[in-house]
Amino acid sequence: MIPGNLHIMMNYLRGTYKILEEEWQKAARSIGLTQAEQHVLWIVELEREATITRIANVGLWDVSTVMQVINRLKQKGYITLIKKNDDRRVSYAVLTDEGRQKQKQSAAFSYKLYEYLIEFDQQSTDNRKFLEEMITFHRNLNQHFHGKEFIDWTEQTAKDLNAQK
Repeated sequence: MIPGNLHIMMNYLRGTYKILEEEWQKAARSIGLTQAEQHVLWIVELEREATITRIANVGLWDVSTVMQVINRLKQKGYITLIKKNDDRRVSYAVLTDEGRQKQKQSAAFSYKLYEYLIEFDQQSTDNRKFLEEMITFHRNLNQHFHGKEFIDWTEQTAKDLNAQK
């Protein structure tokens, strides 16, 4: 790759990520959460109950990071940890009623980046085809770096969310 192209790619991707990250942080802060706390609430809601390792795998974190976030969410009363009788060594994170309400509250936000993509998509069939190809590219990229489990989880939970509407 030509060095100038690498420079452009890295900066454009970082710029796009900054838009998403800033909006996500703003949305989470407005309801008294951090971005990581909001993400964990969503993962646990989508999983119904999730081990710390599962949350780490699909959230793309270290287990120690997840434990810190879980502890904060427990202190806030949004998550509880349970153990099952068949294996008392494993803890499962489950949303409390307050946690479920907070997760639902976080679903009310709109994101300017997503709104832009919807508008871009509606401008032409070429744009729609481009966005479909971009999604395929990002799927392949993430599968290469994060594995099939991450892709499967992302796609299955997207289907679950779409079915709820």
